Amino acid sequence: MELESMGIGAASGFLTAILTAFGINRRLNNVENVKQEKAVCLAVHGATDLRLQHIEDKLDDLNDYLRNHKGV
Repeated sequence: MELESMGIGAASGFLTAILTAFGINRRLNNVENVKQEKAVCLAVHGATDLRLQHIEDKLDDLNDYLRNHKGV
């Protein structure tokens, strides 16, 4: 391996590491700026759980109807 190619590889690796560090820092700052409060998340999850339970109940009703009224 030539000394010149090792130097170019090291320089490009160093440059990539610096650019990656800046990119990660920018992403972390973005996440910190757009995060939701825990109460909002809990409310959304609660509403979603209720909606899913409603859908499951309707599917259970439909399943019971189909099983009990096959010959009608």
